[in-house]
Amino acid sequence: MRSFLLLFATAGVLIVFLMAGCIGSGCSSDRGCKSWQTCDTAKKQCITKEGYCAADSDCKDPLKICDQNTHKCAFLPGRCRSDVDCGSWQGCDLAMNNTCRAKAGFCDSDDVCDKATQVCSPSRHVCVPKPGNCLSAFDCQSWQTCNLASKKCVPLAGRCASDVDCKLWQTCNVSSNRCIVKEGFCNNDLDCEGWQICDSALHRCIAGPQFCETDEDCRSWQLCNPEKHTCEAKRSLCSIAGDCEPWQTCNLQTHRCETRRGFCSSDSECGVWQKCNEESHVCETRAGWCTKQADCRFDERCELDPLSINAYRCVKVTCSSNEDCPGSSCDPETQRCRGTQ
Repeated sequence: MRSFLLLFATAGVLIVFLMAGCIGSGCSSDRGCKSWQTCDTAKKQCITKEGYCAADSDCKDPLKICDQNTHKCAFLPGRCRSDVDCGSWQGCDLAMNNTCRAKAGFCDSDDVCDKATQVCSPSRHVCVPKPGNCLSAFDCQSWQTCNLASKKCVPLAGRCASDVDCKLWQTCNVSSNRCIVKEGFCNNDLDCEGWQICDSALHRCIAGPQFCETDEDCRSWQLCNPEKHTCEAKRSLCSIAGDCEPWQTCNLQTHRCETRRGFCSSDSECGVWQKCNEESHVCETRAGWCTKQADCRFDERCELDPLSINAYRCVKVTCSSNEDCPGSSCDPETQRCRGTQ
């Protein structure tokens, strides 16, 4: 019962306030009204400011309505009284029910454009080429130019929309719209290793001059060094003297290392009275043989006659009998082998 009495008292107070005008549209200044209203202090009511509206009827023009966001009278979409009521690209056609129409050279739909190649730009309100069509390079994307004959956008050199726009050894990177080299192919030498060049016909990297990839790139007496990619003489063969030992020279006809004049590789390359020094590769006189007088004892001489049976042997120069003079005879008066000084 107590709660009911409290509720009844509260309702009574609310009615008194409503009757007194404390709650509702009453005002004492503009602060109590909305931004598009002013306070009629005599009536203590908010009324519409001059130049604003609360309803369409406030506009007093059948071509206008009250914009409920700005509370300003605005023309119905596309309607007008003069050119200033339209966009900068429009004029007011009074004969066509006061309708804003596109000026000459402008458009408001695709219908006034060449439907085969053009559309009406919604931002510029002029007829522009359809995507892919063009009148100048500015109608194309940055990686394209305009073919004025066909009025079509085409890729710039090296640019692409698909593989069709690239060379046979290239593929199109659709992210950058650039033609890039396919795996295993090349555009130029820069796509190859330092020892390779780009074959202009095959567009593949091949061994450059003075280099090799396989033994087939070398001469018959050479092989390909896989680390240096250079042709080198096969073992026991040569291209230059530097491929041989210091005591040898390269025979460019047979591409084999041969002993240089004045040197030897074996005893067979020396005289019968000589042997080949394995370290210096020089022919040296054998012990008991001679090529000059100094190789013999004081009482001997070097037999230098190649036809003598003692050729290149040290023989006695003093004698007591013929036995002391091999290949000669003993002169009993001088006691010297005949034929000696």
